[in-house]
Amino acid sequence: MSIGILYESKEWSSYALRDNIIHMGIAVKFIDAQEEINENELLSCDLILNRVFASAVFRGHHKSHTQMPHVIKLLQQRNIPMINPPEAHFYEISKEYSTKTLAAHGFPVPKVYGVYTPAQMTDSEGIEYPCVVKPDCGGRTNYTFIIKSYQELTECMKNAPDIQFIAEEYIYPEYGYVTRIEVIGRACKLMLKRSVSSNGLSAYHLGSAYAAYPELPCKIKHSAISVMDLLHIEAGSMDIIENSGGFYFIDINSVSNASEDNTEMFNFDLMWETAAYAVKKYKGLKLKNGRR
Repeated sequence: MSIGILYESKEWSSYALRDNIIHMGIAVKFIDAQEEINENELLSCDLILNRVFASAVFRGHHKSHTQMPHVIKLLQQRNIPMINPPEAHFYEISKEYSTKTLAAHGFPVPKVYGVYTPAQMTDSEGIEYPCVVKPDCGGRTNYTFIIKSYQELTECMKNAPDIQFIAEEYIYPEYGYVTRIEVIGRACKLMLKRSVSSNGLSAYHLGSAYAAYPELPCKIKHSAISVMDLLHIEAGSMDIIENSGGFYFIDINSVSNASEDNTEMFNFDLMWETAAYAVKKYKGLKLKNGRR
């Protein structure tokens, strides 16, 4: 029996997860969500680890998204658990859905002005400035803009793809950084400050500097775990903006990523920690099933 890794991106993190799980003594089936799913292979797994990113669409990996509802249905019919559960996948692929769910439960988030195509965006009268405009299903700051005026909005939307964009309130990063937290198994495993780049965004590939954040307030850590509980995310990450008015959840991810140099930079192996969580859950399932 085995753990299945459902992936769509042939990158270091997927292979690192596979190798770590194998090193921990558990067999792995590597299942490419961009190919036709072999149902027998999928259903022969005891546990599935979902690695289908929201940003898959920007790599031309649309098929991985279109196959997910069928994959989820198959797993639910056979009672095969997935990390993260199906609910988390649907939060992963819609920033509107996750943000509005958090708002409905009293968590501090940016105000959502709406979700629009580029043409609808420039015709909307309900957007306030400055605002953030980004794909409703996306990531890694692809087509993400901080917009200060209607003129800027019009210019940015000229070359934007014809997809759904979410327009949100802009929360100013008063302290010059965005807080990144990796949560695994209801524990804040990694807490970082990520600097804001010259264009106002914050991301590793934009040159943002990272610093450890051990003094992160307990109130934020507790709230972060509550957010993940609400969204059914067992292993994922979030971005938070802190300022003198409080703190705001600006992005939630149910599929976390890292590169090999990130491991050295942070002195923390996210893929090992994720693998260890998956193996622990797998062994718990085997023990439970063995008692029946």
